[in-house]
Amino acid sequence: MNVLPIRAVACSDKGRVREINEDSVAVLEAHGLVILADGMGGYNAGEVASQLAVEAITADLLPLCTNDETTLSSQTIRSAVEVANESILSTMLAEPAYEGMATTVVVALFCDNRVHYGHVGDSRLYRLRDGKLEQLTRDHSMIQALVDEGMFGTVQEALDAGVKGNVLIRGLGIHETVEVDVGVSDVAPGDLYLFCSDGLSNMIPHQDMLNIVMEADGDINDAAERLLETALNNGGLDNVSLALVCPEL
Repeated sequence: MNVLPIRAVACSDKGRVREINEDSVAVLEAHGLVILADGMGGYNAGEVASQLAVEAITADLLPLCTNDETTLSSQTIRSAVEVANESILSTMLAEPAYEGMATTVVVALFCDNRVHYGHVGDSRLYRLRDGKLEQLTRDHSMIQALVDEGMFGTVQEALDAGVKGNVLIRGLGIHETVEVDVGVSDVAPGDLYLFCSDGLSNMIPHQDMLNIVMEADGDINDAAERLLETALNNGGLDNVSLALVCPEL
């Protein structure tokens, strides 16, 4: 496996309403690894669950990044997330005070001119290519499931009908086994990848996110600052976390 180094910037804020920040973000530029987890609101110790997820996935994947003979597959990413789920469950058994904690996660490893990614919950991965911002992940939420089943044409229609947008159907720490969605995509020169918690995606319309990133014209520090500031100015109803990544082809 030939790691694809990345140039990245990450930021996180507790927002305007929440008392603590339950999000955790890790970016290892030299190893092409990015992990973002969002401790699930309404559960105990969400910040502990998100940190455990980041630590477990890092510990599982980092050794592979230093082994040139490793062959990476989607199963590698899936297994790392499953290990994180087991870590959270084990911690709850050992520490009753943490009972009920859970988290979302999105993780990606850039190597061999590809990006391998996986996710559980509604933390997202976007790719900006040729002026188009495409969501690579699909939310594991009740509202998205209703859209997928054809009950509503769009998420906005479901929201207008009164469906709550923050009810998740998957997360780490909820069940003994977890279903992880994984994917792989070729990386092209000029690609920009955006990882974010729902505290960002729920606060900024898709077109506005695209406009902000495009107007930054490759300055990922400026783009990250403007994305965070916009999410906060639009209400900051949740913790806001993001990472912007440029693969170094």
